[in-house]
Formats: sequence, structure tokens, C-alpha cells
Amino acid sequence: MTKLLRQLALLASAALLAGILFMILLDAVIMPYVVDVPSIRVPNLQGLSVPKAAIRLEKSRLGLAIGDSLHHETIPIDAVVDQDPAVGHRVKRGRRIVVVLSKGPRYYEVPDVQRVSLREARLQLEGNQLRIGQTRYQSSASIPAGAIVGQSPASGVQLARGSAIDLQISSGPPDIPKQVPNLIGLAIEVVEDSLRKYEMRLGAIENRIDNQQPVGTVLAQDPDHQQRVRRQSRIDLVLSVEELPPDADDLDTGAAP
Repeated sequence: MTKLLRQLALLASAALLAGILFMILLDAVIMPYVVDVPSIRVPNLQGLSVPKAAIRLEKSRLGLAIGDSLHHETIPIDAVVDQDPAVGHRVKRGRRIVVVLSKGPRYYEVPDVQRVSLREARLQLEGNQLRIGQTRYQSSASIPAGAIVGQSPASGVQLARGSAIDLQISSGPPDIPKQVPNLIGLAIEVVEDSLRKYEMRLGAIENRIDNQQPVGTVLAQDPDHQQRVRRQSRIDLVLSVEELPPDADDLDTGAAP
């Protein structure tokens, strides 16, 4: 019985000593780490390369961990797109900040829009995050008027979001007259391009004084836009010019002889 009591006393003493040691460890080591470690504000890493992000975190006594990656239209490949925790959050020293890296812009395949209508071409391009660029008319004996004759770039090319696809639109067989475009009110700088789109050419130019319109504005055209002409026909224009001031001699007519 005495031996059993002695063993129980030893066990109690050991348990008491272990408890005291744990309290000392908790007070001197664990609690200071949990409570007294200063928090650090997470810096902004967006747009930085991985090496630069690591350096910035190291200056703040934080670590770096690389997470997922995703496409981004403006941030370069392998630069930071996002981070967790976010900018401005306060964390303990030594915390690893997980960054998401850019895979660069997403590319979209150019669809084949030849032989479809302009409306259908627009729908297909917009469905692939692309848009119509310049359009020009081109005669075709085999493709109906209004359908797409050609495109640039060609189908299958990979382009960034919002890239423009130039289209050539059939104006019908080459021997069928075309309607003249309305050029009234246009600036001369854009007239030639407009005529080229309709397979026509600039003809003679006449000037007419008109102080109500900017210089170089089309005031009249011949043939007018309600007529039909053969392809490559010349369209004559009347352009606005400013009225010149009277000569100095004319202003001096009231002077004494």
C-alpha cells in the first residue's frame, strides 16, 4: 500500500512539473509569437514580375507563393494579376502571399465569313470578340451583291480581343451599273476613299465660295447619288472655298487725291 502511494505521489509531482513547464513555455514562447508579433500591411503586387514581387514582399518580411494563372488583356505574361490576401490587409510577419499570374491576352480565332451577308459576318465576328474594320466593295460574277467576297486577315488566324477584320463586299457582276454614293457634306480628305469603296473615281473639281461650310466640303456632285453608273466612273465635285478679302486698292478708294 505504501509503495502504491509513493508511485501516485511521484506521478502527481511529475504532472505538476509538466504543467509548470507548459505554463512557462506558453508565457515565454507561444504567447509572444501569437500576441506580440506585429502585423504587416500587405503591399500591392499587381503588375509586378515574380522576382520583383518577391523582393517587395521580402522588404515587408513576407513570403511569396504562386497560385493559379489566368488571361489578362493588359498585364504582361507572368506578371501578378491578383493576390491573396488583398492589398492593405494586415497579416503576421512571415505570412505567404499567394499570387495569381497573367497568361497574357486571350486570343480568338478569325471565322470564315466569306459568302455570307454583312450582317451575318458582323454577328460571327462579334461572337468571336472581333469587329469589322474597313469595308470595300468589289465586283464579283459569282458572289451575290452584299455578300462577303474576301477578308483580311484570313480565317483561322488567332487575334487579340477587339481586333479588326477588313472585309470586301460584293457589288454584284461587273457589268451591272452601281448606285453613286452620296458625297454631299463630306470633306474632300475622305471622298476618294469613299469613292474607292464603291469602285468609282474622283473626277473634275470646281470651287465655289461658301462661307457657311468648312473649306473643302462637298457642295454638289455629278452624277448625283440617285443615279447608277458603270464601275470606275468619275464623279465630279463642287467644293467650298472662302471668299477672298478685297484688294488694298479697293479699300483706299475714299482717300483724298
